[in-house]
Amino acid sequence: MASSDSGPLDEADDLFAEDVEMASEAETDQDAALSGSEADELQHDDDDDSGNRFLFLQAAPAWLVSTLVHVLILLILGLLTIADPIKIVNVLTASATSDDGPEIEEFAIDDSEPNEMQEVSEEITEPVEITEPVDLAEPMDVVVPMEIATVPIEMTDFATEMAPAAAQLQTLSAATATPMGSRNSEMKKKLLREYGGTESSEAAVQEALKWFARHQMPNGAWTLQHNLVCRNACGNPCADVKRGKQINAATALALLPFLGAGQTHMDGEFQKVVFRGLQFLIANGKPGRVNGLPVIDYRGPGGNMYDHGLAAILLCEAYAMTGDPAIAAPAQAAINFVVTAQCRDGGWRYTPRQKDGGDTSVVGWQVMALKSGYMGHLAVPPASIQGSMLFLDKVQSHGGAQYGYAGPSVKLRKGTTAVGLLCRMYTGWKKDHPAIVKGVDVLSNYGPSKNGTDLYYDYYAAQVLRQFGGPKWDAFNTQLRDFLVSKQAQDGGAKGSWHMTDKGHFNESGRLCQTAFATMILEVYYRHMPLYADAASEEEFPL
Repeated sequence: MASSDSGPLDEADDLFAEDVEMASEAETDQDAALSGSEADELQHDDDDDSGNRFLFLQAAPAWLVSTLVHVLILLILGLLTIADPIKIVNVLTASATSDDGPEIEEFAIDDSEPNEMQEVSEEITEPVEITEPVDLAEPMDVVVPMEIATVPIEMTDFATEMAPAAAQLQTLSAATATPMGSRNSEMKKKLLREYGGTESSEAAVQEALKWFARHQMPNGAWTLQHNLVCRNACGNPCADVKRGKQINAATALALLPFLGAGQTHMDGEFQKVVFRGLQFLIANGKPGRVNGLPVIDYRGPGGNMYDHGLAAILLCEAYAMTGDPAIAAPAQAAINFVVTAQCRDGGWRYTPRQKDGGDTSVVGWQVMALKSGYMGHLAVPPASIQGSMLFLDKVQSHGGAQYGYAGPSVKLRKGTTAVGLLCRMYTGWKKDHPAIVKGVDVLSNYGPSKNGTDLYYDYYAAQVLRQFGGPKWDAFNTQLRDFLVSKQAQDGGAKGSWHMTDKGHFNESGRLCQTAFATMILEVYYRHMPLYADAASEEEFPL
């Protein structure tokens, strides 16, 4: 009898020993019986051989049967394995550094032959250019049919290869709440009330989305020369023909307001519009590798890192909002390209790793892309974030309250100052940081641009002041919000859009670009959760 402390294997050994002992006694008796009847056994005919073989199996020693059974049991147990549970944690952060900061790693583009580059789509081998009026085969229905499937976007074969490269990028934990949760219907209504939105501002956003939907091309893209789509039903296209070829930038600009309003390719009134736009943009990038890292370049003909930054923000937001695994691959590859394009001074400029260093305007879009990637739990290397902070140190003045273009500025540059302050907020400066307080005073005293002539500045300044909150934001918001609502086109083909002026570098991009920025300004109340709220659900970069 096995003791109470014995295990299953000990009990099996005891039983096995008892079986062997019993089998030995039985075998001794059997041998004696066999010797007494040997003569009778020899008289059997050959026809009884098969019966003998059957009797042999029945007469097999008990110890042999027991042995075979135990061996069989052990073999079965040997085939059963219990794997340790695997815990996967997507990670991202950066550790604290000294004031001098780390040295920025220098990257170099591989000289890849065309056949070494992975093509995203056989149908699109060159970026799309629109130079002639677009023939719309049928009117575009912006009301999504109920039967449209809320399924992930189908991706090409390189999706698996371009999955988030956590092994290649050093990252730490990013345990945030639901990304972009401020855009769901209930939270959106709450934030709209708390931060100064109105029914009129929301109605303006809705009309703008309809305008964008009417100007989507049959292939899902948009163009800054929007008049080619509506056949001049509304004017003021991009004045620069070269910019008109920046299809990826135009598509990203048109889609960002949809995502800002909570519309995705899996949910919402404009689901079909967003779905087709994402399909086009994902397929229209240029995949490749930089130092073995999979990347996608979204710069268009005559385009620059502005184009790519906008596309990267869009893909990361779409992934953060839906969790669609088909978007994870191109979003991560777009982030990878941002990282590898960083200049040695920690900034970004028009071309990857530009020798004369970065400029604050381009840096703003790339930092926002990294932030969006972070919110979607994609891999973002800490060194890239730290590098952007070094660049901001380089171009700041007045103790960090103002920012220049490529270096400190003697006089106020309101646009780059707003960009720099927002980047500082994203990279960890607190609300009571002296430079943040002083910088907010600068923007508040300047106010919104006169007659909406600088929506680029208004867009960044609105985000800074909204994050800071208080009376300064209330005054700034009331003035800018009411102005934009009053200036939105109310009839004709232009209904729902904005066009202030063609003067100035930014405004040359025309009606589509100005409409995108005006719409995103009116979404500022809920595009992102407040960074400085008591229970913010979106984390800053934990540096």
